[in-house]
Amino acid sequence: MRNLTAVKTRTLLLLSLGCAVAILGAGIGFVFRLGASGETSAPVEFGVRAEVGDLGIVVLDAERIGTQQHIELSLSGVDDDAVSDSFVVISGGEQIEAEANACTSSAELTQFCEVEFVLPGETSDPAVLLVTRGEDRARWVLAPSVDAIP
Repeated sequence: MRNLTAVKTRTLLLLSLGCAVAILGAGIGFVFRLGASGETSAPVEFGVRAEVGDLGIVVLDAERIGTQQHIELSLSGVDDDAVSDSFVVISGGEQIEAEANACTSSAELTQFCEVEFVLPGETSDPAVLLVTRGEDRARWVLAPSVDAIP
């Protein structure tokens, strides 16, 4: 009778190859499942109220002057003195934080404010405003300035 504790190298290699194929198959299946989930949301239009977690936000206007991106918005729904910490602009593949500002949000009143971002360089590509609160997010496509369009 053979000793069951002795395992040939060939058997171990075949078992490890089988495990690698199973892991690769699971990874490919997961990638296809993520790609087919369709969870990408459409951008919100200017003037339309979006609920992002506990924050109600309306982007009223956006203007880019050189490398400065100015965004006018109204905020409501939650008392938050640092509400703009939830805002980033994505431009040129970079994520840009908001400049220091006086934007606040109130549960009782709608607050109007302007948030500014300094972009990494002038480009004719549109920037994207992304607002994230908890697991909720909304995005707005910000058209480039008229001067930047070739």
